[in-house]
Amino acid sequence: MLAFLPVNLQAGTVWESGHHEIFDVEVYGELDIYNDVTLDIFGGDILRLAAFDTTITDWHDGTMDVLWVNDNSIVNIYGGSLEEMAAIENGQINLYAYDIVHTTTGGHYGIGQVMGYYYSDNSYFCFDLGNLETYSRINIIPEPSTLILISLGLLFLRKR
Repeated sequence: MLAFLPVNLQAGTVWESGHHEIFDVEVYGELDIYNDVTLDIFGGDILRLAAFDTTITDWHDGTMDVLWVNDNSIVNIYGGSLEEMAAIENGQINLYAYDIVHTTTGGHYGIGQVMGYYYSDNSYFCFDLGNLETYSRINIIPEPSTLILISLGLLFLRKR
């Protein structure tokens, strides 16, 4: 049996510093980021992304099979297609989405899924939770107009 791999596949990539960007034509097998790396994902395909230490990732588009957020890393998800995510220690995931539904059963491991719609393009997503503590590490970020209305309401209440 022959397996056809993309010509531009980056296998076993490790970034330990600097700012990096991933675009549509790029394909990564396993990508590990450490220390103070900042990563912007605008497309492409990633089999597994593991974020360690104090990295920051802004994910806008593309596909990913597995996302691991460890240590004090932060991943901001604005869009993209994801199969499974896991977060441990102080890893944090900021999900810019609405109509979020969290189930405590189902998914690949039977421990739950998260589904909803991205603010950026109103596209639907559904991903599996890779461990029990992951959902407690996901922050649902309201859209900017909602934040402005809440702030104005609090300001007017304070003036009374």
